[in-house]
Amino acid sequence: MKKWLAALAVVIGFFVIGAVCFLAGMQNGDMSIITVERCIPGLKEKRERSQILRFTGYVRGIGRTTLKNKYAGFVSKVRVYSHHHVKKGDVILEYDDLTWRTAMEKLKNSIAEQEKILLRKKLNLILTKLDPLPSEYRNLYWKRKIAQDNLERSSHAFNVYRRLHSSKIVTDLVFREKQEAFLNSQAEVRKIDNDMKILKKGLADFYIKSAESEVSEAETKLKALESEFSLLKEEGKYYKITAPYDGYCITNSDTVHGYNPAGTAAAEVHKVDKKLVYSYCPERYLHYVREGEVYRFVSNQYPDDRQGFEMKCLEIKQDRYQYGDESYFFVKFSVEKEPYPLRIGSVGKLEIPLIKSKKSSK
Repeated sequence: MKKWLAALAVVIGFFVIGAVCFLAGMQNGDMSIITVERCIPGLKEKRERSQILRFTGYVRGIGRTTLKNKYAGFVSKVRVYSHHHVKKGDVILEYDDLTWRTAMEKLKNSIAEQEKILLRKKLNLILTKLDPLPSEYRNLYWKRKIAQDNLERSSHAFNVYRRLHSSKIVTDLVFREKQEAFLNSQAEVRKIDNDMKILKKGLADFYIKSAESEVSEAETKLKALESEFSLLKEEGKYYKITAPYDGYCITNSDTVHGYNPAGTAAAEVHKVDKKLVYSYCPERYLHYVREGEVYRFVSNQYPDDRQGFEMKCLEIKQDRYQYGDESYFFVKFSVEKEPYPLRIGSVGKLEIPLIKSKKSSK
């Protein structure tokens, strides 16, 4: 009986000790969680991840130029495909330039025709300088002498036939023929005298200057056509999208025959000597982002075992962007740590801690 009572007392004692330990464990809630975290691997890491804000970031070059087409048209050739490096002057896209080429051909033909006209005008100037006067003004001295001789003969004949006509020896018809010949000789002499007066006033110089003016006019017209051709030739560059500097190219299309209205953003060229990450942060989380702080960036370009990118917040723009019910602010980051090359145009997730870490709290 004594042995049985002793055994019962021992069992009761064990139950009392267990109850005391259980009550102590319930009072220390933190110790129980810590114990669970130690017993279950990865739980603490999951809690930390749930306290991190993630939003999308876009990798860009520090300098970016948007290239737009001046004229509407169809893409005829793709020289550089998207996400490729380009050198300064490389042609990225070409547009259908049939209208421009047709205008160029017409202008070339007009220039060739005008060159022939100019050559003909120059030859005419040379001939004019050799013999500036038209045929009726040439050899006026000898023409005047011959006309004067004819006038004297016709005058003598007219006087003779006038006396004969008054004596009724010749008919009226014969007399009038002699009279008309005399009057014509007088008119011819007067005409030649007038021509000689005009010739003395510089008629030959007038014809030379007139020919020179025609040459000058033809030259002016040719220069105008050549100037128009140069301007039209310069217009040809607007049918091509050309890289302004060395960089990384992103086009809006890698296929031909696509139609682009005038002013379409056909391509972008990024400078790759320094990279940036652009992102839009929700306004309700903006107070967690600090300029000058470094944050982790998880690139979609690489798997989990090839990460380690770090971004430094450079600037938080003051402009607010509304999308649906959410407001966003534009944030710019610089790439501080790049263990693997980030491709321009790639995306990833920026990780912003929502609470202070233990190290920072200490």
